[in-house]
Amino acid sequence: MKSTDYTPRHGAARAESKGARLRAAVRRPVVGGALAVAMLGSVGATVALGDPSHDAAAQAVAETTSSAPAVDAVTADTTRLADDRRETNVSRSASREQDRLSTAAAKKKAEAQKAAKAKAEAKKKAEAKRKAAADKKAAAERKAEEEEAKPVSEREFTDDEIAAIQADPAPYGKELAAEYGWGDDQWSCLVSLWIGESNWDYSATNSSSGAYGIPQSLPASKMASAGPDWKTNPVTQMEWGMDYIKTSYGDPCGAKAFWDSNDPHWY
Repeated sequence: MKSTDYTPRHGAARAESKGARLRAAVRRPVVGGALAVAMLGSVGATVALGDPSHDAAAQAVAETTSSAPAVDAVTADTTRLADDRRETNVSRSASREQDRLSTAAAKKKAEAQKAAKAKAEAKKKAEAKRKAAADKKAAAERKAEEEEAKPVSEREFTDDEIAAIQADPAPYGKELAAEYGWGDDQWSCLVSLWIGESNWDYSATNSSSGAYGIPQSLPASKMASAGPDWKTNPVTQMEWGMDYIKTSYGDPCGAKAFWDSNDPHWY
């Protein structure tokens, strides 16, 4: 038996040629430049020795060198993908910032519009209030003018006007006398008569008889026929007194003559 015919217990050992080992090495995923150079040197040596396996080795080296561009392509793709992701993130960040700024600007604009609207409404209300006050004042002035144009007997007096009349009733008495058709001569008699009776005091009261007011009505409540404000309104008192004089004596001078003829005086 030849020694070459021996079969080991665990199976025949597989003999690998130098070219096969080289192919296995160069087909690894990454081959360094130095290893490739060594391999090329080995191939060269094999060729020089006339080893028939140099064709396989050369092919393996060719496959190894051709895989380098593929590795570079993967690296380039990875770099490009990273750049794309970076650009996408930057774009998203810019978009979010733009949205934030747009939202802030819109909010600021809305607040400004709201403030402007509130200001315009406040201005409108203030203007309406001023106009209402002006209209009210103008209406009051027109009413006062209209009242002044009326005869004294038809006028409606304010509390302030009543207070002024109480302080000096004679001017209003003269206007009332004119409504009765009495001129200056009758007016003089009336002035003298009521000076003697009450000195033109709307609150004058006779302590013994109870006669009251400018014309000294007796009883005082008679003057209520001229108006409910007879206790405080000199015009109401004077209207009642002039009507009484006209009815009883015809005119102030007739009443004054009767008054002078009596002692103590009365009319």
